[in-house]
Amino acid sequence: MRIPADHWLLALRTVLAVWLALFLSMRLDLYQPAWAILAVMIVTLQPVMFTGGTPPIGIIIGRSVARLFGTLFGAIVGLVMIALFGQQPMLYLLFAGAWLAFCMYWVMLEQDEHLGYVMMLSGYTATLVSLTAIGNGIDNIWSVAQGRFSETALGIGCGLLAHVVIAPRFGSRALPSALSRFLSQAATETLTTLAEPRSQPRSQASRDAPLKALFQHYQQFEKLRGLARLETRRLSHFIPALDRFASDGLALITAVRELETALDYLRHCDDGEHWLAELRQQALPLLRAIESEPDGKPTERLSLADFDWNDDAIAPRTRARAELVRQRLGEVLGLLQHGRRLRNALDDPTSSKVKALPRERRSRVTHNEHFVARYNAFRVFIAFELLGQIWVHSGWHSGYLAMMLLGVFTMLFAKAPNPAAVVYQFLWGSIAAVILGGILLFLVLPAINGFPLLAIAIGIPVAIGTLMTPHPRWSLIGLAGAITMMTLLNLHSTYTFSPTSYINGGLASIIGTIASMITYSLFRQRSAQERIETLMAAYWRGLGRLLREKSLPNRARLESRLYDRLGRLVALGGSDSAVREAIDLHALALCVWRIRRLRDALGPHRAEIEAWLGDIGRRVVARRRHDPAVWHELADEAVGWVERLYHQAHLPIASIGEIAMLGHLMREAPGVALEARAGETTDEIDESLDGPGDAASDATAATSTANATSGGSRHAD
Repeated sequence: MRIPADHWLLALRTVLAVWLALFLSMRLDLYQPAWAILAVMIVTLQPVMFTGGTPPIGIIIGRSVARLFGTLFGAIVGLVMIALFGQQPMLYLLFAGAWLAFCMYWVMLEQDEHLGYVMMLSGYTATLVSLTAIGNGIDNIWSVAQGRFSETALGIGCGLLAHVVIAPRFGSRALPSALSRFLSQAATETLTTLAEPRSQPRSQASRDAPLKALFQHYQQFEKLRGLARLETRRLSHFIPALDRFASDGLALITAVRELETALDYLRHCDDGEHWLAELRQQALPLLRAIESEPDGKPTERLSLADFDWNDDAIAPRTRARAELVRQRLGEVLGLLQHGRRLRNALDDPTSSKVKALPRERRSRVTHNEHFVARYNAFRVFIAFELLGQIWVHSGWHSGYLAMMLLGVFTMLFAKAPNPAAVVYQFLWGSIAAVILGGILLFLVLPAINGFPLLAIAIGIPVAIGTLMTPHPRWSLIGLAGAITMMTLLNLHSTYTFSPTSYINGGLASIIGTIASMITYSLFRQRSAQERIETLMAAYWRGLGRLLREKSLPNRARLESRLYDRLGRLVALGGSDSAVREAIDLHALALCVWRIRRLRDALGPHRAEIEAWLGDIGRRVVARRRHDPAVWHELADEAVGWVERLYHQAHLPIASIGEIAMLGHLMREAPGVALEARAGETTDEIDESLDGPGDAASDATAATSTANATSGGSRHAD
């Protein structure tokens, strides 16, 4: 297999950072040099599983800072637990398990990646520190806690220095091009939708695929947007504007989808093409300019002119549908121009137009899967308590090592789609590390004298593990083997030939890993289908409240919650149709919001229409599965209301058009396919909102920490 140059460069960074951390920790005579190596490997290689190569420096900075604070907080909690319960093992097990469960619950609900990472580190670092002290004597707890934090900080600094000095990669530099691709794709899809009618209309599949591509471009922009605040101060004053466009970008995708629906219904009118041609004439030049040159100089905001028609000569149905198309097309053009202004400002931060960008961040609300969080917290607590009872009553001295790994694995792998399979792959890497580490420890290191030879002996397995990490098939095995092998050497003490102690520590690590696999097998996580069902139920409850309650929620907060739920549905559903249907659900909620916002314009019909909307809310909440026939019935009711309102001259066309759009969306039977997928029993969905990458590298760290407390070693000076 050919190894890319980027992977060789990654291996060089890792090896040099490991050498620097090892040299400084030995020179300073720190408690456990292996912990510094651990921090280097995790900071350097942890994000590699997501990027497949050198990660952006923003990810490294974010993880480094979060790891530093998480380790500090966890070390303090470990000190407190030993101070309170060091002589009371049963109480210690109870409170340590409760702390793990609390941190797990927080991690599963926290949407901020870095804060969630802090709590994850706090959870298992507290058990690592306290259990290490219990295994080696609680009188040594201060040295353990201090050593864990200081050497983690040293390793973080060395890893971060290597990434900054040696060919740093700035992900935020790709942010403008990602925004350009998103805007260009949105303009392209709008142009395709506005194109002259074909002899054969586009199939549903040909419509869904571009929509999914547009959503993927948006997700790429979202991912890079998060790096801007960490990598450079040049874009710091753009953060509020980028946050604002993160919401507007989702609104743009929804508006494109609604425009497509509105156009379909306008084309059913005999003279629909006449009014559509008038809109094309105004919109096509701007759309083509954005498609070909999204980073071009922004123009004045284009406002589509009102239609000049004779109300008596034009059918009310045509007027309502044409006006609805004009409104949706105007929304698309406005959002595209907003994005173009932001894109142009990113290239010219000194431009006077930067002052016109938003300066305040929008508040965001997320959807929390409380059942998933509670279940995982319960799982880690029960597993930790049961293994703790075995450890206490068996008198097995190295049992605390197995408990370390159990607590870490059950916490770190909780978000993986198949945690038992992840632990199984990690197990093979650990077994290989135990075997090869024994060879290195008992055959190679006794013949080594001096730091240069020790550095070479350590650098070879580190380089091999680093080169394996970017490949999904070997990432867990390579990372687990490299880190575990390094810490099996136990570099903090002079060399003693003690194979019994080494084997005991290795077996404890393997038993802890197997216990984690058993835990995941007995306490199975909710399947993707069950999670989809829960998410859909939450959506219907929220839609029911939106339809029935008198107060209207803030649109930005509503959109952010809908987006969070939409992202989860897309990740769990996977297909192009799932993306389209999730966006339809988003559009349905926003359409209801707009109708409620325009309720004052409904005049004498306001009370009746609000009662009708409330009835829809009760009906959608009452059903667990929504039959397309029911949706068609609701759509017919909406059409009936539109037919009544057509002849009310005093009512604005906008209000009638929104009710018509609601009927169009309900006729698409949104959510039916996702609900059907939730009812399936197949296991074909392997995607999750978070992959096992975070867990894998941190779990390797836990294994190595546990192994570092036992086994033969040597001291190189």
